[in-house]
Amino acid sequence: MMISEDRPSFEQLQRERDALAARVTALRLENTSLRADLATAQTQLDDADTARRDSLLLRAYMDRSNLRAWLKDERGRLVYANRQWFEQLGLDEAAAIGKSDFELLPADVAARERAHDLDVLGGHEPTRMMVVEDGIDGDTRSWLVTRFPFHNARGERFVGGIAQDDTARARHYEEIRRQSITDSLTGLLNRRGFDTLAAPELSRARRRGSACTLALVDLDGLKGVNDRLGHAAGDAIIALAAMILRKVFRATDIVARIGGDEFAIFAPDTDGDADAIRRRLDQAVADLSSNPILEAQLGFSIGLLDCPASGRESLDALLATADARMYEQKRGKR
Repeated sequence: MMISEDRPSFEQLQRERDALAARVTALRLENTSLRADLATAQTQLDDADTARRDSLLLRAYMDRSNLRAWLKDERGRLVYANRQWFEQLGLDEAAAIGKSDFELLPADVAARERAHDLDVLGGHEPTRMMVVEDGIDGDTRSWLVTRFPFHNARGERFVGGIAQDDTARARHYEEIRRQSITDSLTGLLNRRGFDTLAAPELSRARRRGSACTLALVDLDGLKGVNDRLGHAAGDAIIALAAMILRKVFRATDIVARIGGDEFAIFAPDTDGDADAIRRRLDQAVADLSSNPILEAQLGFSIGLLDCPASGRESLDALLATADARMYEQKRGKR
């Protein structure tokens, strides 16, 4: 008996080989794609790790810097702040993130902060300003604050802020300014200081409808003291006169030494009561002349001037009038 075998034909084998080759090619392509996906995933993981490390590094750096830094979203809610920011404002990070200034700060401070933020968002430009504030320790500090607009890849808008403690420099310049307007011998204001403070105070008094008094005081007989006892004794007399004038006038009055032996006083809100000021000055003359440490009888020549609220004269013009009255009294004594 003959047994026949069904063998695949050549064409069938060719088709199977082609199908197998196509399958191998597909598997290779799939493998290449999977490798590419794996590489992409690994890159993304590496990027995420790098971003996380960079974020942690940046946070660590900012937390250890002397700067205060913060970031708020377009609606004014806190997104990020460094340790200095939380410590300076006495706030807890967990409770503050996501809150607005109106939930974290006094209403007036929050309104001011929001106005500055909106100014940055609207202008699309950084802003810089000096801010003086009281810390939770009660110490007044000056901060140089820079605000800048910021947006992320999704187009969300933010306002970033950096504040640099500028207290030392501000105090240095304030000391320079103070020295420039202070008389070194008496500690009173000098002429520049008197003009700087008295001129705006005169304007404010007129806006309030309040009368003021201007006084010029000149020490009589100082030249004789200098001639007989020396300039050191004369300086001691001037310093003593300054001390007495300080006691005679109120803390709100502006007292200055504007010349060698000449003093100027601007007294706001006096209702034109120059007589009361004259009586206090007369008492000061008596105190000065009767002081046992003095070796000479000295006095004051005084030029007093009422400055009504309706007046329009400048401070220089008022000083010239008071000066004329003072020298009129001095000539009368002679």
